[in-house]
Amino acid sequence: MITRLALEYFCLAFVATVGVLQVVAAYNELRGVSFFGRKIYSYLFAAFTVGPALAGFFTWNLRNPTGIIQGSEQFGFFMLALTAALIFTLAASSLLKNRHLRGNHAQHDGLEALREVTFFQALRHRFGRRR
Repeated sequence: MITRLALEYFCLAFVATVGVLQVVAAYNELRGVSFFGRKIYSYLFAAFTVGPALAGFFTWNLRNPTGIIQGSEQFGFFMLALTAALIFTLAASSLLKNRHLRGNHAQHDGLEALREVTFFQALRHRFGRRR
């Protein structure tokens, strides 16, 4: 029972976090993090991921017994889901956008570089400059 609830909680947090990261990428024009070429697609993706995940969170007590997953466990599962969603988003966007942003070069450092290149391209440019 606890394994099923933990997995459900992890999946809800993971899906919601991926959706929120896509909204942030679209709003801040971080083309290297976004899965999509147009902002509207990122916003639609977020609506179809964050909306159902929030509905799942708000109806949690109606569907599941309370007190099974304690607060510290929820924190642990949320942090695990957050980390997994961030890694998934960076890897997936790098794979999806690698060809499209291949010729670009990072003119900025840090998060600003993700406006022009993917995460892995930014790492390559950053560590390539130090040699």
